[in-house]
Amino acid sequence: MYAQNSLRSSTPIVALLSLAMSVSGCTDDPPATPAMDASGPVDEVAYDEFAPTEDCATTPRCQSYQVQSGCVCISRPSDDDAFGANRTGCAELNASGETVRNPEDDFCDEGTSNGSVNFGCMMPDMYYEAGASEDVTLYGVVDVFGNGGDANAIEITVYREGPNGTLGEMLGSATASTEHGCSETEDEIDDDMVVGTRELGYYQIDGIPSETPLIVKASGNREFWRDLYTYNVYIPNSEIEREAPGADECTGEDSLPAGQRWALRPRIISRSDWVSIPLTAGVPEGIRTGSGVVGGEVHDCDNIRVEFAQVNTNPRAVAMTYFNDNPDNPLPVTSRTEGTSILGLYAALDVPAGPVDVAAVAHLDGGTVSLGWYRAQVFDGAVTVVTLRGLRPSQVPTP
Repeated sequence: MYAQNSLRSSTPIVALLSLAMSVSGCTDDPPATPAMDASGPVDEVAYDEFAPTEDCATTPRCQSYQVQSGCVCISRPSDDDAFGANRTGCAELNASGETVRNPEDDFCDEGTSNGSVNFGCMMPDMYYEAGASEDVTLYGVVDVFGNGGDANAIEITVYREGPNGTLGEMLGSATASTEHGCSETEDEIDDDMVVGTRELGYYQIDGIPSETPLIVKASGNREFWRDLYTYNVYIPNSEIEREAPGADECTGEDSLPAGQRWALRPRIISRSDWVSIPLTAGVPEGIRTGSGVVGGEVHDCDNIRVEFAQVNTNPRAVAMTYFNDNPDNPLPVTSRTEGTSILGLYAALDVPAGPVDVAAVAHLDGGTVSLGWYRAQVFDGAVTVVTLRGLRPSQVPTP
């Protein structure tokens, strides 16, 4: 259930929150090669012309080993084709455990490994155009990272995204309950072994607009949880479920919403994992008061994870880290410099509260190409999730 927006919820917190979001409207046509001249790309980063360069949180001062995309200075990708961006194949994700990976849950390419990245939605004349907004019911269960307990009494709140990633109008909220018939039980996995189970509470919120930039906040008792804000939540009309749900999708008298709906599994973070993340990633002093964490994945225009993407933020984090290749136990690899692994994961640890720009680039077709950017907000003592999926309609100026 809820496969289109789910990720293996047994993943430890240190994976830092690759949120599974749907994307549509990007072309399947092969991308063109970035324009080049004798000395290299005409524009050092291709297809980032709409990335904001004003109102940057700090003035970008890029070093010789970096390229600039919008407000963000990012490590220049290697020009070695061995480290060129490629899509993650589902077969690559079967490196450990017995779970069969699939595109709906794992954002992988079912047909191939090391496939060509689709960045068509970054290119002129191929941008996704927004449709007329429709009201839908947002529904799903709340995922828990790491060693957190049952996801019960977790408050899910949806906001319209405001200017520069601020929280806009509150559109609705609901409290997830493990007593609902559509709640789930999941295994907790550590080192490929089941070490226990926990309950994931179900929620649903009516009247959420499609074709609209949204922010989803998950919060719970502060003794046990830290807040998590998910950005780049966008419901394309083409992804709205319009058929009546099957009679056997939930138990008892409870059922999924009967009208137009869209599934989303928000995430929540345990307080203990908030403390352990910095230790694992080489920041022993932890996240300072007045700062937060930014984490997520890099996907292409087909919502497939991308390997060898370079990511950074402005303001800069105390530590920027990528992860190993193990989907069952993703951990930071502090020595990794070539960019994202096949999991597409990144994490920026200890970023000052306030506006933040996130951007990603990669070596592709002989040049450096933008894989997306986003402006969000960092909240004191909380996690901001930004998964890049190419350009959204709101990021492209209206003609």
